[in-house]
Amino acid sequence: MASESPPSRVRVVVCGAHLSGLPLNSQLLECGGTLVRATATAAEYRLYELPGTVPAKPGLIRVKNGGVAIAVEVWEIPMETYGSFVAGIPEPLGIGRVRLEGGDVVQGFLCESVALDGARDVSEFGGWRAFLASKSK
Repeated sequence: MASESPPSRVRVVVCGAHLSGLPLNSQLLECGGTLVRATATAAEYRLYELPGTVPAKPGLIRVKNGGVAIAVEVWEIPMETYGSFVAGIPEPLGIGRVRLEGGDVVQGFLCESVALDGARDVSEFGGWRAFLASKSK
């Protein structure tokens, strides 16, 4: 029985400061990441502005009820740099499984619920970029 080759790249969903053109996007580029597509999550999430983060970061939380679709990007990162990329993610953020519109499930940024104390729910904007644009008006 032939074994399958391990993947050479890992797909990762980003929803905040790692989006194209935002302050932490360079971390994806430096580890050889390439943008696959812009899309949205399934309507099962809430997005929060995490207090005291620099640069400003959101927290994506999957919820049982009252979820909305959140604008995200899917990136591919080479397997040889993926571990160091993930190791640099500060708490309360981490990598988990994110369900996208259409049903695909991809690894991506999620937030621990403990971080919601004092966090502002910005889900109504439909994504981090739209929320940031609203603040500059």
